Amino acid sequence: MGKENASGDVQRKVLDAVAELLSELGYLELTVDKVAKRAGVTRKTIYHRWPNKAALVGELLIRDARMDTVPELGDSRAELRHLFELILRDTQDEGTLVLPALWANMGEPAVMERFRREVLAPRRQDARATVQRAMVRGDLPPDTDVDLLIDGWSGVVQFRSQMRSDVFLAAQADELVDLALRGGVPRLRR
Repeated sequence: MGKENASGDVQRKVLDAVAELLSELGYLELTVDKVAKRAGVTRKTIYHRWPNKAALVGELLIRDARMDTVPELGDSRAELRHLFELILRDTQDEGTLVLPALWANMGEPAVMERFRREVLAPRRQDARATVQRAMVRGDLPPDTDVDLLIDGWSGVVQFRSQMRSDVFLAAQADELVDLALRGGVPRLRR
């Protein structure tokens, strides 16, 4: 086995161990010692690649981020609803892992910058394109504040699922999409 393959295998084993331990123990109980033991590597091997626990978790979040896009369907409602489903999935399905881990990584600027660049930026670009297609079709007002609409939807879902521990229902997503299509969107100031 070549050096690159061995290095990739070590990275995979370590990040798989991080994922398992995060799921079992949560972020606070996760330690580099536990990761090393689970992965079958030394602490030195881990610290050679990652400076601390936050960097390990950040690397896992980047590796495992799902990068689905909203297809062009020619139907603004269907596309916006698909976008809302991606927001729901990213917040609710991954939410128990992602939000606490991201908050923990706020003190790691390099990790957060990579996450923003490699995960959040492409997701945001796709979401913006989806909303802008609806604007071009005339289904959303031309002065829609695209970023505020996306942030508003994301924030509502995060608050409901993380703070209130409520399941966001499909009917609620439909209502927010329909509200937007009726013109209930934040507007840019002239």
